[in-house]
Amino acid sequence: MPFARLALPFLLLTSLAVHADDGTDEAKFLKESADYFDQVTKSNLPRQVDKVTTLNSVQLDPAKKMLYYRYAISNLRLDAMDLGARAKFENGLKKQLEGTTCQQPDLLQRFREHHLSVTHEYAGSDAKPLASITIDPQTLSCAKS
Repeated sequence: MPFARLALPFLLLTSLAVHADDGTDEAKFLKESADYFDQVTKSNLPRQVDKVTTLNSVQLDPAKKMLYYRYAISNLRLDAMDLGARAKFENGLKKQLEGTTCQQPDLLQRFREHHLSVTHEYAGSDAKPLASITIDPQTLSCAKS
């Protein structure tokens, strides 16, 4: 899976890290962040990430402290994947997303400070869910092997 598919979401996250004020209290930070991602979605999305993947929205749910990335994949359909293929697809995505998250230590620290998690949701060309991967910075181990 191309790195480009993961680069855009983390570029948006890096923008948030720069946008946020370190002295801001958590409720204000979450509200400003939610507003920021709503604006990013309205003005910049959907955006083609690679040949088959489109990032449709980025949304922060302050109540759940969850940042959602929602993608569509044009060359996959749920009914064309058996359970094994789906598990392999999801596991591959999870490894890449965790690795990319670990490459952003400042952003990872900000997520940990605010107890934010990130969920990447992928839908197929039939609009049915293919995978949902949640990265929890509190439990993510970035130890180098």
